[in-house]
Amino acid sequence: MNRYSFQLNKAYKRSQILESIGLDPDTKGGPWFTGYAERNGVDFIFCNVGTPGRTGHDYDNYFDGNDLIWRGKTTSHKGQPTILRMTGSGAEVHIFWRANERDPFTYAGQGKAAEVSDESPVMVRWQFPNMHDGQSRDTRSQERLPVELFDRVSPEHIWNAIQMLLDGFADHQFADSTDYDLLASGGTRLPPKAVFGVAAKLALGFEVLPKHFTAGEESACFKKLRGAGYSIVKKGEDLPTAPAELSGDDQDWAEGRTRLVTHLVKERAKGLAQAKKSQFKGEHGKLYCERCGLDPIVQYGTVHAESCIEVHHHDIHVRDMAEQHRTKLEALQCLCANCHRLVHKLLREKEVGA
Repeated sequence: MNRYSFQLNKAYKRSQILESIGLDPDTKGGPWFTGYAERNGVDFIFCNVGTPGRTGHDYDNYFDGNDLIWRGKTTSHKGQPTILRMTGSGAEVHIFWRANERDPFTYAGQGKAAEVSDESPVMVRWQFPNMHDGQSRDTRSQERLPVELFDRVSPEHIWNAIQMLLDGFADHQFADSTDYDLLASGGTRLPPKAVFGVAAKLALGFEVLPKHFTAGEESACFKKLRGAGYSIVKKGEDLPTAPAELSGDDQDWAEGRTRLVTHLVKERAKGLAQAKKSQFKGEHGKLYCERCGLDPIVQYGTVHAESCIEVHHHDIHVRDMAEQHRTKLEALQCLCANCHRLVHKLLREKEVGA
């Protein structure tokens, strides 16, 4: 009989776990903050999945289907008393995981060691045979990765995955789509699940397979792809081939000059702005104007002010762009709306004088 019980897939703060097993919830430091600890002969594992810990250590923990591949502390090995106790046939081991360092832990269930490696740090394959008092789950759901992991897939990852597929990358196990297409720039159609699977591999650092997630209208996969600025349409659906329309303000801004209109359309290429902003925030921690230094959130006091930051081509003049020019994120700038219009005003004057 188990001494302790927790609700499967429920999120717990560490303090809640400590309190539930009779410890001071305000405990700071000590073994309960070092990855795994023991209480009354019962073991508790706290692990990060797909993200380094606060100390910077990254032990490459990941889910393989429904199994958790987990590594012990730096010097751990299979002969240590603690590892022997946790991996023994009668062990009670409660496993909690999280995908982001500041998140609460999600209860994965009571783990049973199915495999223990000879290496150091030790690697254990944890399985969860009785996750719900004997209630089994269907095979497909057992193989899926926790949806929380996919929160780490950013528009930048999706952009890079699309560029890889457009360049002919085929080192993946995703088949052609059967029901839906993702529309990349120029109307190129790509399999949505392949795009997301490659992006997830870039984000998580391990191979993500078709069985690890679902696609479809209500899936996290489609929501992430659409949130990154891409359209997903039913297979065979006819779409207009005209370039993206510009607003009245944009038309006035370009004053009908073909090259500037083309420039603006390129800057509105599917997913481009979201990918650049994602990359910029990853590098700098926030969005700001690279020309005048405006921090829109500081200026206006709301996160919605980030919409003031726009994306601009700066490494190559539009007149020098080949017909099939492929933009790299490094060739873009993040500018506030005012600076962006000024830059285009300067470009327009150069066009007039050309």
